[in-house]
Amino acid sequence: MLENTSAPAQTRTSRSHGAGLAALRAVNLGVELETMLEQARTTAGGSALWRARKVAELRDIFALAQISGRIVIEWFDVFTDLRMLLALRAPVPLRGPQLDAPLVIGPHARLGLTYRQEVLSTPQPGYSFVQILSPAGVHHPNVSADEYQAVCLGQLPIGIPLKEILLLTYGALSMQTVNFSLDAAGVLNPAATAWWQQNTHRIPLSRDPFLISPMSTP
Repeated sequence: MLENTSAPAQTRTSRSHGAGLAALRAVNLGVELETMLEQARTTAGGSALWRARKVAELRDIFALAQISGRIVIEWFDVFTDLRMLLALRAPVPLRGPQLDAPLVIGPHARLGLTYRQEVLSTPQPGYSFVQILSPAGVHHPNVSADEYQAVCLGQLPIGIPLKEILLLTYGALSMQTVNFSLDAAGVLNPAATAWWQQNTHRIPLSRDPFLISPMSTP
């Protein structure tokens, strides 16, 4: 199978712009983002601990959006779970249903993110956080072949921050964080796995880090 290697991915992505990612709490948000964050503080539900965690996670994503050049936040809700809709600038492998359909690389994905309170106390399935809403037809071993298009990020630790889930999603879509294994357990798209095993020369789709620098390619 093509297997996601979550821990190395997290390390490589973070090190590429270590200072920027480590200093998200020091980023001064713009007026619009500060207004959105205040909205979250007043509408967050749950215990005091869970409310504070959701606001902190949301602030990190806002800061990441402001400095990365990769994220456009479309919507969020913190009443129960922390849920977000956002556009992520990342290469997205697409292929039609025909066996001879060519591979097309899309420029971005529209994601649905769900961050549940259970993540603080129990390991959650790697496919429970991220859904690709569009485009359809994502051709990736770790993206389910059904209409839901769940993204499997492998085994994740208890309490993993939402920003790291987003970084791992970028690493998976750009195929910077995959390797080959003969174990087929956990494959969400067997057809895509077989195709990529025959086309390893196309991996990765991009070597660009998550934080876009002036020298990065679009």
